[in-house]
Amino acid sequence: MNPFRYERADDVPGAVSTVACAPGAAYLAGGTNLVDLMKLGVATPEVLVDVRRLTSDRVERGMRGQRSLVREGPHAGPPRAPSRMAATMFG
Repeated sequence: MNPFRYERADDVPGAVSTVACAPGAAYLAGGTNLVDLMKLGVATPEVLVDVRRLTSDRVERGMRGQRSLVREGPHAGPPRAPSRMAATMFG
């Protein structure tokens, strides 16, 4: 594994600023396999920005579908179709 600098983000603007100012930076969030790829030498970020503390328990619908930084747990799994869609597709 190559040496890297670790930074824990306190807020979203700080995380974005750190990555924007550091070529070769990467975000570390829950549920990623980035550390495994780093151990294999496939990914070699110079700066690792930990955004796990910036997660939420809310799932919001955006213009392009569901978007969120949701921790695994009660919200894990594939998104479910709204009941009206399920009734149309399977009814």
